[in-house]
Amino acid sequence: MKKMLRLLAFSYLIIQPMLSLATTQHWREWVADVRREALGQGVSARTFDNAFSTIHEPNRRVRGLSKHQPEHRLTFEKYVHTRASKYRILMGVRNYKQHKHLIDQIAQEYNVDPCFIVSFWGMETSYGTYMGDFPVIQSLATLAYDSNRKPFFRKQLLLALQILDEGHVSLKDYKGEWAGASGQPQFLPSSFKQYAVDYDGDGRKDIWKSKPDVFASIANYMKQNGWQGLEPWAIKVRLPRNFDDKLEGRSTVKLASEWNAMGIRTLDGKALPYQHLEGSIIKPYGGPTFLVFPNYKMILRYNHSIYYAGAIGYMADRICQRKGQ
Repeated sequence: MKKMLRLLAFSYLIIQPMLSLATTQHWREWVADVRREALGQGVSARTFDNAFSTIHEPNRRVRGLSKHQPEHRLTFEKYVHTRASKYRILMGVRNYKQHKHLIDQIAQEYNVDPCFIVSFWGMETSYGTYMGDFPVIQSLATLAYDSNRKPFFRKQLLLALQILDEGHVSLKDYKGEWAGASGQPQFLPSSFKQYAVDYDGDGRKDIWKSKPDVFASIANYMKQNGWQGLEPWAIKVRLPRNFDDKLEGRSTVKLASEWNAMGIRTLDGKALPYQHLEGSIIKPYGGPTFLVFPNYKMILRYNHSIYYAGAIGYMADRICQRKGQ
């Protein structure tokens, strides 16, 4: 028995370095292939080599996070009051007051709600105070090499290298959350390419340090994804006893006047407002029932979660000290 154990231990000592060598070789070949593709897309060799100079293997922390995301079954109310806490709302009020002239100017130009610019900013990075500490290139390289969405993250990696090459951000400052979103609005590289704005006119779309660029980029995201001026995002409603639950969900869209005719009312029993707007009935787990309007669907483009959308809307209303519904 002892002899067998010694043989197994000896085999492990031989095989393990061979496996590590094979993995390292495969990683190097993969990086070389990405390098060829990046240079073919116009990224300079200097930018690529500098970005990968300290990346010698996939990041274990990122790999771990991608494979073992915790699942928490929170109620809607618990989620909202955790993410849109009293402190975060208070800081939103202060930050909006501090930058009100600029935010209102940008909101007017893009025809979006300034309260939601502040709410997205606050929800994503606590008003720019925490943007994440994962080097973006390393995170995206890890996920492009080893994840369930390799083609997606490879595309993001190549776009990230282009962003670096164009000088919008330095390698030192190019950090974000573990899956590659970065900057004060927490944009993935593809979102940066499509929505980031050089509002201050310095030649860089600096969503990491420039407040004008940050606010305009969020506003541009909202506008391009269908935000409708100062229209509401949702109201809380009360359903009649005979309401057909099959009508619940975003796939069923009716005019507010039609919902009103079915007996749906505001919480205080009044007829529904915004009769000309189309909306859907949403009932999140452990939360109130909402009649949600087109602007709600835009919020979901930022993060496809009805909890997130509810928290964004709730916080926007509180930051601007609107009564809400």
